[in-house]
Amino acid sequence: MNARRPLLPLLCVVASALTLSACLGSSSGPSAPLAVEFSVAPPLSDTLGTTFQVAAEVSNGSNVNWSCTPTGACGSFNPTQTGSGVSTTYMPPTTVPQGGSVTIMAVSVQDNTKEASANVTITAGGAVSVTFNPPPPPPTLATNANATISATITSTVTNAVSDGIDWTPTCTNSAGGGCGTFSTAHTNSGVATTYFPPTTVPAAGLNVTLTAASTLDPMDDVTAVINVSTTQTSAFLCASCSYTYTVSGVEASTGDPYSLAGVFTTDGMGNITSGEQDFSDYRFSTLNTADTIESGSTYQFTADGRGTLTVVTNDTNIGISNGLTGTETFAVAFVSAHHALLTEIDGFATGSGTLDLQTVGSFSNSTLSDGLASNGFTFVFGGGTFGGLPIGFGGVFSVNNQGTISGTGSTSDINSGGSIAKQQTLTGGYTSTDQLGRIQLTLMSSAFGNVNLTGPMILNGYITDATHVKFVEVDQKVGVSSGLAIGQGAMTGTLSSASVLPANTLYVFTAFGSVPDGAAALAATFTSDGVSKLNNGLSDVNESGVPTSGTIATGSYSVDSSGTGRVGISLTGNTIVGNAGTADNFVIYLNGGTDPPLAMELDQYGVTTGNLYTQSGGPFTLTSFQGNYGLNYTQFAYDAEAEEYVIESDTSGQAFADGAGNLLGTLDINYPGSPEPDQAFTGAYSSSASGRFTGLLSSPIVFQHLFGAGVETLGFSYFVVSPSQVVIIETDSTAVSLGIFQLQTPPF
Repeated sequence: MNARRPLLPLLCVVASALTLSACLGSSSGPSAPLAVEFSVAPPLSDTLGTTFQVAAEVSNGSNVNWSCTPTGACGSFNPTQTGSGVSTTYMPPTTVPQGGSVTIMAVSVQDNTKEASANVTITAGGAVSVTFNPPPPPPTLATNANATISATITSTVTNAVSDGIDWTPTCTNSAGGGCGTFSTAHTNSGVATTYFPPTTVPAAGLNVTLTAASTLDPMDDVTAVINVSTTQTSAFLCASCSYTYTVSGVEASTGDPYSLAGVFTTDGMGNITSGEQDFSDYRFSTLNTADTIESGSTYQFTADGRGTLTVVTNDTNIGISNGLTGTETFAVAFVSAHHALLTEIDGFATGSGTLDLQTVGSFSNSTLSDGLASNGFTFVFGGGTFGGLPIGFGGVFSVNNQGTISGTGSTSDINSGGSIAKQQTLTGGYTSTDQLGRIQLTLMSSAFGNVNLTGPMILNGYITDATHVKFVEVDQKVGVSSGLAIGQGAMTGTLSSASVLPANTLYVFTAFGSVPDGAAALAATFTSDGVSKLNNGLSDVNESGVPTSGTIATGSYSVDSSGTGRVGISLTGNTIVGNAGTADNFVIYLNGGTDPPLAMELDQYGVTTGNLYTQSGGPFTLTSFQGNYGLNYTQFAYDAEAEEYVIESDTSGQAFADGAGNLLGTLDINYPGSPEPDQAFTGAYSSSASGRFTGLLSSPIVFQHLFGAGVETLGFSYFVVSPSQVVIIETDSTAVSLGIFQLQTPPF
């Protein structure tokens, strides 16, 4: 019997005519897909002028085409085609491409849909710094004006400086008017170009970003935002608008203190049409009748928000020493359409102050009471007594609409040359306002007699709005002082809990004034625990030309249970006292609103006043201090004859902070009897997450003129309250100064 054979061989024979390979189980299946991959990969980054080798393999061995993007600005290859696995040489572009990187591609010649690609960052190979030259771009520019600006490149990179700068304007929502043009879109380093704004802009103005970028490396640039507006510079003060102002300082001829406050109305075309002013010094005061602001009073401004006010009064006691009887000249630095910083800049006196838009149109006794049964006003008045001592007088006065100041809800503190009286009674009254908002306030306090002064204190003030009044003392009894009163409104009588300084809230605290051997300034940061402690304190102190920086070792606060908002503060460590183990004592008066509470020192170590600012916006970096700022600071320089830091000068101006650690701008300085307007300056700052930055200001010509040969720069610490407000304190032995930068918000 024949055995049954397996079927496989027979079937394979039968099938062989169809496909022999399937039956034999051949290993050659469908062909593999084409693939390209780098065999010598590009580096992650490269520098201008540095070549590198790159190679790619194609799975079927076909050739490779080499290319890159952005086309025309990404570099080149030699050769542009290679065999599979064969290297080519990549040469980067001569300038850094927009965006700072290129994409390198290896593409199969046989199938151009198959490729390998890699991104390579291109750098200049070193630091390239671009900075604006003084003056910086203005924060505001009219449509029919133009601005000449320039920038400088600093670098050791080959060709970085010689390749120059490219200028571009960018904007959004231009309403079809474009962003403007430059007279020259490419300049050499340090060479000026002129920016011409668009002739048509939206009604609210147009924000335009001006960029100066390194041609070699466009990633290195400097920018400034300006507001293009149809508003002309003469119209920075609007038509038929009224402004209150106050300035205090010293007279050039005597060094004696003076104070003034007033109000004026403008026509929007450069003229002051009416107004009145109160003035006080050791010789006289306008106790009963205000000075009249007369015709010939004018104002003029430039696009950077700086300008000049010339106020002509009928008072022959003002301006005697400069030959312009009754005339005062003020340098102005606008912060917004509602607010500006002032420096008196004539030969009669030097001083600092503020200007604010008056927003109340009609006045009565109820203006101060604001419709409340009682309305508390916090106040701090500083100056000098007629006995020649520095004085600080502060507290809270409670008003009603009957023209009286009630002892209930009122309190006062005084520091007269280190003689202290705390939590004293306070009563008084106030007169009806005139049609411009002028009011007279009489304060009677047990504090005066307790420090050997004779009251009452009489002050004439000007109402800015229902919660802000600018005052100047006119009594010729207590002294020459001035200051601000801030209304508490609905918070009157309620500020009694320790939580009025909320837990984990960050603060910047300032104090500035007199000490027994001259002048002193303090700037500090700390955090409240919401109960009684002030923690994590850092501070800078400059006491009579001896600067120190360090920590607040301990800090505490206590809130009066009366609800007035009076808060005692005690600090030890790096303070004005100069002894780390001795407490420096202050008082602040909370207003319950957004204004920084007013502060005053209450011990024998100094007579200083200041503010408590709530800090926000941290942790802080260089970009926390960026943009156009109005600035003001007061400075006390060394008097060799008195051997004390008592020579006051005052400065206002405009500055541009580039967010990379550089400052530049223009200062208007008044050293007593020697005004120095329009002085260009530069500066620098380095950042810290705490908001305490360090740096300098430099204006070699004017600083050497004022402070002596070799003094070209002044050291400063910058305490960032927020990106819109920065406190500065001088940190060298040249002078003692404290001031502020406030972010400009055009149009003005």
